[in-house]
Amino acid sequence: MSTTETVAGAEPDIEAVRRFAATTRLDAVPDDVVRHTRLLLLDTLGALIGGLRYPQVRALADTVGGPASRFGGLVTLGAAATWLDADSGGSFHPQGHRLPPVPTAHPAPHVLPVLLLAAADGDLDDERLLEIFLVAVEVGLRLGVGSALRPGFHPHGVHGPSAAALAAALVHDPAGSTAAQAFLLGSALPFATALEVPMRGGTVRNLWTGLGAYHGAMAHQWAHAGLTAPARDLVSVFDGAVCTGLDPAALTADLGTRWEIVNSYFKPYPCARWLHPALDALTRVLEEVPGPAATIAELSIETFAFAVSLDDPDPTSDMHARFSLPYCAAALAHDGHLDAASFLPDDLGREAVRDLAREVRLTEVEEYTAALPVRRPARVTVRRTDGGQATAEVAHARGNPDTPLSESEIIAKFRRNTGDHVPSAVAEGAVASLLSPGQDRPGHAFATLSARLTTD
Repeated sequence: MSTTETVAGAEPDIEAVRRFAATTRLDAVPDDVVRHTRLLLLDTLGALIGGLRYPQVRALADTVGGPASRFGGLVTLGAAATWLDADSGGSFHPQGHRLPPVPTAHPAPHVLPVLLLAAADGDLDDERLLEIFLVAVEVGLRLGVGSALRPGFHPHGVHGPSAAALAAALVHDPAGSTAAQAFLLGSALPFATALEVPMRGGTVRNLWTGLGAYHGAMAHQWAHAGLTAPARDLVSVFDGAVCTGLDPAALTADLGTRWEIVNSYFKPYPCARWLHPALDALTRVLEEVPGPAATIAELSIETFAFAVSLDDPDPTSDMHARFSLPYCAAALAHDGHLDAASFLPDDLGREAVRDLAREVRLTEVEEYTAALPVRRPARVTVRRTDGGQATAEVAHARGNPDTPLSESEIIAKFRRNTGDHVPSAVAEGAVASLLSPGQDRPGHAFATLSARLTTD
């Protein structure tokens, strides 16, 4: 169907979105959906706090008025939420055949900054914030499932403002009277984002998320002030300007009874998702032939073409390193883990890691390339100086619905990413409130955490 035919056809049922936003309550949502949402919110929070550990993010905060201001807080927290490239919860267009396979929508890191600033006011308890997070992320993911990014686009700042706008509307207007227009205004404010930017180390990618969160938050205020965006504009934007193949029905089909959020993935490593199959295989190999990195005589990775193309062993920024298969493999082999600290300035410059990265051998396997996007295979071989050798092969990255991370792994990832940026008691309070909420009274751990994050 051409863009012209789609624009002349059906518009999305925005009233159905408004009703869903205004009436959804956690006690009516299936337990498995709520549990997945709790884990996704915790995971997104850990990625955001981990991002705040970076000096560039702190410097950014100084240039935008500090985290305590509305603009500064949203931009800083949004940029921090994707700085690690550890954010989970992406969605894919079901007929998406474009290569490389890029998630169409990443709403969670756009929504969380809105909720953290709302939590600072102390008016919303943790369960209500979770409720809003579920609604906004579900709709954002559905908008992604129902459209495909144009080739060469990156997902941050595209669908995110729509989801952030819905969250802001529910924060300030529980009845959802402005939710429909706020959502449409947010949907009219996407960025033109280039995938090549982060691949080449451009950290401006994270500003797309920060500014997307700000646009979404302001969309509610603009709706309240009387600004409008017709539903037809959403079709023009998402089936023409930044995306194609819009299916308006995907936004509302079985809304509230079928949940797209449970189909989203969790990222075990803070780097480009295309590298994860090789890192999973490397982890298996290192368990079979353990030892210090200095005893690695050969590290060979066979995988699909796009992952092989991410081959620079000498990255110029932490973002560049997150898109470098040799560097990420070397850091994992050297440290035994990959988390927020792995890419901090002091660690990024370690010669031992860079020396090993330069020795990593990458090879494309045509069969693996042909398997995309259904599978993303990788095979890794490590040979030690003492003659020990092992090979492991994987078909998919871990963290997908059919290869899930355990709850303990997600919690451990949260703790590693947050490090000592916030006091342990504050971080653990968020874990407890999200995963073990009290039955007698609602928790306000997010208010405590937000006060810490928006004043530092």
